[in-house]
Amino acid sequence: MTLRESIIDGLADVRAHKLRTFLQTLGVILGVASLVAVQGLVDSGRRQATKFFAEFGGLTKVLVVNQPTKETVVTAKQLASAGLTWSDAEAIRREVPFATLVDPIATDEMIIRYGDYERRNDISGATPDYAAVYKFYPARGRFLIPDDMESQARVCVLGDTAARRYFGNEDPLGKILTIGDVGFKVVGVMKRKEFYFGDDDHNALEWMNRETYIPLTALYARFTGDERKRVGYINVIVDKVDNNPKAAAAIEAVLRRRHGGIKDFDVINRAERLKQRAQQNQVFDIVFLVSGIVSLLVGGIVIMNIMLASFRERIREVGVRKALGARGLDIALQFLVESVLVTTLGGGMGLALGVVFAQIISNLIGQPAVITMQMALIGVISSVTVGLVFGLYPAVKASRLNPVEALRYE
Repeated sequence: MTLRESIIDGLADVRAHKLRTFLQTLGVILGVASLVAVQGLVDSGRRQATKFFAEFGGLTKVLVVNQPTKETVVTAKQLASAGLTWSDAEAIRREVPFATLVDPIATDEMIIRYGDYERRNDISGATPDYAAVYKFYPARGRFLIPDDMESQARVCVLGDTAARRYFGNEDPLGKILTIGDVGFKVVGVMKRKEFYFGDDDHNALEWMNRETYIPLTALYARFTGDERKRVGYINVIVDKVDNNPKAAAAIEAVLRRRHGGIKDFDVINRAERLKQRAQQNQVFDIVFLVSGIVSLLVGGIVIMNIMLASFRERIREVGVRKALGARGLDIALQFLVESVLVTTLGGGMGLALGVVFAQIISNLIGQPAVITMQMALIGVISSVTVGLVFGLYPAVKASRLNPVEALRYE
């Protein structure tokens, strides 16, 4: 019997025993479906996170934040430390070779007035690098420029929501916005930033649209009067992701030296943080993967048992074939083909069911699922492997059958 004849014979057997074949492949179907659904959702989550980070700095961003000491007894040196300052940012810009953009940010809360509008809002003191760091560019007018920094200019740039909140339908460009008791000329309105996770209607980047930006130097000179020029955090963009660890180490060395050995800051390598999060999530991936593999193993055992039962029903058939000249290899190939055929059908049904599972879960949690060709191949290859492994024992047993004993079997 040729391979083609074995396949045709196997298909005929499947058609003749539809219910048995379905029950035989149920474990494989559920195993492949769970593998495909889980991997689709996990892969979608990774893609969403990477896309989200790309919207405001990407993976080449290293964030430096203040981290006050948690020790109960604080030394005089720790008390004297001002935390992160604008001078720290300038030192990073000068001394860290991989840093292409350095953007210190300081924030305050001020009363903002225009016409009938009067409310307390957040104000961000920023530098010209901010727009490039966050990939956040003006829709109209301009962003802050070096001249604004040098002259401590009374100019401001508004996010889209902030502009509509302060000015309604009026064009804000050129208007004077009162921040505290100081008038600031609006020189730019930023493009609206939006990012939605799946079908969620919450804009994860709306906080950027609500911002009001003034030159960092103007914040110090006109409002806080902070002589030490402290900042809330510093964004550092590195030339490429591979240099993030080196840049983070260099930043830490610079700040430790400037802070007299005091570690009152934290350097966050975004690429490393994403990698750590992925590693933490791997625990869940492994749990689901093991569940899928267990389902496949159970499915394989069921297939082997049914193949053995089928073999007992067909002992005389095997004996006749051997008596007519069929070799043991031909008999083994026939049983293996039938086993692989059944598990492949199960893998195909499992793949379709996995897509349905992923879509249902995706709708429930509001996160899109991604089914790639690689996942489909993994599902099919897994099912074929199960068919080969668990069909091997019945195939070998059938191939070693003595034709004389087989013909006497009743």
